[in-house]
Amino acid sequence: GGEPETMVSTRVALLLALAAPCALALHAPSMRVTAPAHGPLQQGPMASLARPDSAAADAALRLRGGAKAVAEAPKAWYSAFWNETVEITVLFGLWYWGNIYYNIYNKKALNLVGGAKGGLVWSVASFQLLVGALWVIPLWLLGLRRSPNMDMAKWKAMAPVGLWAAGAHGGSVVALGAGAVSFGQILKACEPAFSAVTEVVLTGNVQAWQVYATLIPIIGGVAFASLKELSFSWLAVIAAMIANQSAALKGVQGKAVMKEPWVKAMGAANQYGVANILSVLFCIPVVLGLEVPKWQESWNRATAKNDPKDIMMNTFLSGFAFYLYNEVSFMALAKVSPVTHSVANTLKRVVIIIVSCIVFKTKLTTEGIVGSGIAILGTLLYSLAKQKYGAGGH
Repeated sequence: GGEPETMVSTRVALLLALAAPCALALHAPSMRVTAPAHGPLQQGPMASLARPDSAAADAALRLRGGAKAVAEAPKAWYSAFWNETVEITVLFGLWYWGNIYYNIYNKKALNLVGGAKGGLVWSVASFQLLVGALWVIPLWLLGLRRSPNMDMAKWKAMAPVGLWAAGAHGGSVVALGAGAVSFGQILKACEPAFSAVTEVVLTGNVQAWQVYATLIPIIGGVAFASLKELSFSWLAVIAAMIANQSAALKGVQGKAVMKEPWVKAMGAANQYGVANILSVLFCIPVVLGLEVPKWQESWNRATAKNDPKDIMMNTFLSGFAFYLYNEVSFMALAKVSPVTHSVANTLKRVVIIIVSCIVFKTKLTTEGIVGSGIAILGTLLYSLAKQKYGAGGH
C-alpha cells in the first residue's frame, strides 16, 4: 500500500539532511586562517577530518615566528552562525537522526520481507551496503572527493576490516529482523565483552582489572533484560553475538592496518568507504549460498503481501542512512575526544531504544528497562575505564 505524502516528504528531507555532512566536508572552509606564505589552506573533503593535525602546523608556525599571524587572523564573516561549536552540534544531531532512521527503515524493510526467516535478510543487508558503495564511488570518480590511492596490496591489507565489517552488519540485520529493535540494541551492548576477550586471545594485551570489572554490569544487565523479553529469540541472540564478535575482530585486527601511513592519509571517510566496498564483496557469497537458490520464491512471498516499491524504498533509505550516519560518526569523532564520543554513543543507544519502542509500539518489561539501563551504563563505564587505564581504545 502507498503512504501519505507527508511520509514521502519526510523521506526526501532525510536524504537531503543526511547528505548535508558530505556537502559540509566538501565545501565548508576551515575556521582556521593561516598566512599564505606557509602553504595553502587544506581544503576538500578531508579538511574537517584532518583538522586535528592543524595543532602541529600551528606549533611549527610558531617556531618559525609566524604565531602572531595565526593569533591575529581575522574571523570569517560567517563565524557568528557557522563555527566549530555549531558544526559539532550539527554532526552529532545528524549522527543521531541518521542512526534512528536507519533502525526504523531497516526494521520496516525486514518486516516487509518476512523478517529474519523470510529468506531475504542477507539480501537486504547486502543491498544496504551496496547503496553506500554507489554513493561514495561517484564522489571519487567525479572528483568531488579525493579518491584513495589503492592498489591490490592495499586492498588485501584492508580485506580483514571489510570481512569483519560485513559480519558485524549482517549479524546485526539478522538480529534486528528476528526480534524487536530495542532487544537487538540491548544485545549489541555486549560488544565490549567480546572486544576484551578477543584482544587478550589475539594480541595477549591484558587490560587493567578496572576495565574487566565493567564487563560485569554489561553481561549481567543484558542477561537480566532478556529474562522476560517479549520478543526473545535465540536467532536474535546468536546473530547479535556473531555481530559483536565480528565487530571485536574488526577492531583488534584492523588496529594494525589503521596505523599504516597510507591508511591514515586516506582520511576517516575514505577508510570507511573502502571498508564498505569490501564488505559488499564479502556479502555476495553469503547471499549466493544462503538465499539465491530460493530467492524468487522468497521475493514472490514478500511481494504477495506488500508493494515491491515499499520494500525497495525502505531498503534503499536504510542503506543510505546507514552509510551516512557512520560517515558522520567518523567526522564527529575527529572533532571531539574519544570520551565525549563514547558518552554520545551510549546515549545514542538509549535514544534508539526509546524511539523504536514508540514507533513500533514495543513494550519493554520492567526487567528489560532495568537490565538495559545497567548494560548501557556498563558500556559507558567500559569506554571510560579503557580511556583511563587502557591503551586508549574505544
